[in-house]
Amino acid sequence: MKKLIFSLFLVLVLTPISTWAQNYPTKPIRMMVPFTPGGGTDILARIIAKSISDGLGVQVIVENKPGGNTLVATEALVRAAPDGYTLLMQTNNLASNVTLYAGKLSFDTMRDIAPVALVAGNPHVLVVNPSVKANDLKEFIALAKAKPGTISFASAGSGTVNHLSGELLKILAGVDMLHVPYNGSGSVMPDLLSGQINSMYAATPNVTAQIKEGKLRAIAVTTPKRFKNLPNVPTIAELGYPKYDFRSWFGIIAPAGTPRNIIDKLNAEVIKALKDPAVLERLDNYEIFGSTPDEFGAFIRNEIEKTAQIIKVSGAKID
Repeated sequence: MKKLIFSLFLVLVLTPISTWAQNYPTKPIRMMVPFTPGGGTDILARIIAKSISDGLGVQVIVENKPGGNTLVATEALVRAAPDGYTLLMQTNNLASNVTLYAGKLSFDTMRDIAPVALVAGNPHVLVVNPSVKANDLKEFIALAKAKPGTISFASAGSGTVNHLSGELLKILAGVDMLHVPYNGSGSVMPDLLSGQINSMYAATPNVTAQIKEGKLRAIAVTTPKRFKNLPNVPTIAELGYPKYDFRSWFGIIAPAGTPRNIIDKLNAEVIKALKDPAVLERLDNYEIFGSTPDEFGAFIRNEIEKTAQIIKVSGAKID
């Protein structure tokens, strides 16, 4: 009798969940971006949100929620109802924050999120001011070894991709360089162009024009394969450091507990968007990925391990 009562209870409790999950979506979806408007993450989120809106027939509203090295938005996500109506376009920070904020996070990264899809990436390129006496990676490393701790590389802030890209080369090449953190990538450019800063591992969309105009010199790309928009710029990997691989990545996550059929529905819309020629044309400066939810989950775990090693060896810290 108790088993029968318990079974009826489960039917009463779970049936509404199953029903609303099958009918999803019935109202607007919120997609948070952990940065201010206008940056690469924001642009990508708005392009993908429009495509999801068209596919699902409801509005996907992009909400910028910057702060705390993306922690403000991530904390808002994990507190949200797991109903598919709150999403976050996250970046590398999701992985690196696990180590940078060890023991201080209010959530467990892998336990409290549900991966939806790995969307895209940005290769970074090591660029130098033309006044730097280095035309290639060999000369750049030789210069850094000749002047330990004096050749500077800028970043958008401690723990960012620009920072960890530099720390990885320092480890692999055995050089001592001066890291100069800024408050965002935009504030770096004037000092880099004027020569106050020697170098930066910059996202390719942010410096492609300056490279072509001769205002910056491209030394090497940070991904294993050359970037299509800078085909003549070699990779750090092909120049003697085969283990070097670092890039910005962007992926959509939901709160843990979001029903799998909702996750799969969202994933299908993302994959469809990444096959749409009109969308791909607008994403010309991005590497296009696309993944299953499980593949994205495995990718995040690998990124947590990779960034943990770089942070621990280099001693990188949040200022």
